[in-house]
Amino acid sequence: MYKILILAYMIGQDPIITQQTFQMGRTFDSMEACKKELLMQTRNNGTYDVLWDFVNKGQFEWDWLVAGCKNDQTGEEFRI
Repeated sequence: MYKILILAYMIGQDPIITQQTFQMGRTFDSMEACKKELLMQTRNNGTYDVLWDFVNKGQFEWDWLVAGCKNDQTGEEFRI
């Protein structure tokens, strides 16, 4: 099982204190399926849909994000 994780920080504050990890609700059967969702870009502004949705739903609270696909059983990861 592969999942999308988003690690979020607030700039201008201690990133260690403000960091939080969020897991998307959907899971994937393969790394390729997870990467396809993670890398989707439907807007003409160069942003990834997963991150765009996260920032908007979080009311622009987070300044810096790292997102990736991860399989907890194998340790396989892919990050953007």
